[in-house]
Amino acid sequence: MGGAGFFDDLFGMGGGQGFRTSHRAQPVKGGDLSLELSITLEEVLHGTEKTIALGHGDKVSVKVPAGIESGKKLRLAGKGSPSPMGGPPGDLYLTITVLPHRLFTREGNNLVVETEVSYSGLALGTEVAVPTLDGKHLKVKVPAGGQPGAKLRLKGQGLPAGPKGPRGDLLARLAVGVPKTLTDEQEKLLRELAKTGL
Repeated sequence: MGGAGFFDDLFGMGGGQGFRTSHRAQPVKGGDLSLELSITLEEVLHGTEKTIALGHGDKVSVKVPAGIESGKKLRLAGKGSPSPMGGPPGDLYLTITVLPHRLFTREGNNLVVETEVSYSGLALGTEVAVPTLDGKHLKVKVPAGGQPGAKLRLKGQGLPAGPKGPRGDLLARLAVGVPKTLTDEQEKLLRELAKTGL
């Protein structure tokens, strides 16, 4: 009755080919890598391109867009670990850390810089030179009666809001510059001022 053929047909073993599957096994993707990438405020201002060593002599270049903030991640597709089974490599994720600056602190897209002014300058009004992140010094008028902690705004001298966004502002925070040493004349004048309540 052809019993062997019956069982071959029933279990899909016809033609001596064994069990058959309709789907091929998908190749396993390689693992993702995560690294930290430190950049300066100047590099946030202009954007930058970094070369990263991945080990085994491998290097990869990455473009960091202007205006990026700490904690943001950049994804480089196919730059992670190779697949152990011939599949596609994983991805590389770079977490951005913006390094502290010796002069400027960041508040969103604005920058803040401490600006020392003499007591007489605050009281009478004066003009000070404020440094900018791009290496300039801009003159700003301090109004008479200026208070320590007050901020003078320099429009468009902050950080960009993304690669093509407008720049924020630079805020010059006023601080009283107290001299460490005084001449005899300065000390005498200050003592006279102190008698008047200043």
